[in-house]
Amino acid sequence: MGKPTSFERGWALRWVRGSIASYILGRTRLEVVRGRVRRAIESYGVSPEEVRAIVSSLLSDPLLDAPRELKEERVKPLVDFLKQLERGGSGG
Repeated sequence: MGKPTSFERGWALRWVRGSIASYILGRTRLEVVRGRVRRAIESYGVSPEEVRAIVSSLLSDPLLDAPRELKEERVKPLVDFLKQLERGGSGG
């Protein structure tokens, strides 16, 4: 696969955002989200820092109907996974 187009990269960012939001709401398993994040990073040029920014924006998003405490608790394993990716590890 060649360099992703801006359309593909934008799509991947929206895909990751929707996947993380779905995970926070309990609709998608963590393993699925990890796989999607890894795919977005490896195939679509998304950086772990961009995914962390998405996580931060979802924590303060009033449209995501979940208490902030629940959001923070749900994203902890995902943030740990992102830290592993940033260090160059393969993650869980």
